[in-house]
Amino acid sequence: MQFRVFGISDNSTLVTLAETKLSASWQEDEINRWIDIEAPKPQELEALLTPLKLRPEVLKACLQTERTTRMLSQATAMYMEVPTHLGWDEPEKPYVSFLCLQTTIITIHHDKLHTIEDVIRDLDGDVPLYANNSSALLYYLLVEIGKQNVDAVLQVRQEAELMDQASHENLDSLDPEKISTLRRRISHHDSVHDDHAYCAAVLQTIESAAFRFSEQSRFFGDMLQLSKVSGQIIAGAAARVDSLQRDYESVVQNRVDSRLQFLTIISAVFLPLTLISGIYGMNFDDLPGMGVKSGYLIVIAIMLATALFTAIFFYIRGWFE
Repeated sequence: MQFRVFGISDNSTLVTLAETKLSASWQEDEINRWIDIEAPKPQELEALLTPLKLRPEVLKACLQTERTTRMLSQATAMYMEVPTHLGWDEPEKPYVSFLCLQTTIITIHHDKLHTIEDVIRDLDGDVPLYANNSSALLYYLLVEIGKQNVDAVLQVRQEAELMDQASHENLDSLDPEKISTLRRRISHHDSVHDDHAYCAAVLQTIESAAFRFSEQSRFFGDMLQLSKVSGQIIAGAAARVDSLQRDYESVVQNRVDSRLQFLTIISAVFLPLTLISGIYGMNFDDLPGMGVKSGYLIVIAIMLATALFTAIFFYIRGWFE
């Protein structure tokens, strides 16, 4: 388990703190803190959170190793689970648990997340928060996780555009496996976005000691608007991938139609030959030409001439195109 504690300075930036244990007394001082916990075992996490004297349902949600509770708000604590853009090809999708107390935010995640590392790097002095409190940190974390998801969607859209451009030069370059992968990625990112939008909407209804929307309405209202724009971007990327899927299906259908057309032409060419061979295959002694010495060769020549004439006729009419 990796355990890090940061404080929010008067300049609204992060400073590393040396604390190694959580304390309920933190809620009584004026220091706003961020505790990041990575890859904890349930026993380790329970021992770490016990001093905070959380309510049983909140503690149980924190200790779960799988997503169970999207949002839980109480008088002194708020808990929510936010998925990340990672893990689109994994059965268990990575997510971050947020435990928000009066002056403290605790993030719990079982995988190493670049978003968390980016936030720690950016907030060391280069990019200050809009205020020196835990709500400002929560806003920054949620926006950064959402931006990472949108960046992943834009990457999918770029790959789809490259495939589309390549298909204009050669339709056979469309790879169904790559298109299927893009569709799965978009589906995952769309699901992640829906959860982010849900969190942004629910946050606007919370008024507690852990989080008061009325004091943060400007910024968290903007986050909801940003979520709507992100949804439009995801919808556009999904439409681009769906267009590739339709193009591939069109290519496959054209191939099938071409093969059916070829088989139809072959059948049409050999149909007169089948008729002639069927007639002369009858068991009669008085068929025309039976007494001619070279009758066999004459019939074969007539059959070949008929096939050639039929093929030329279909070629002139453009059936072979």
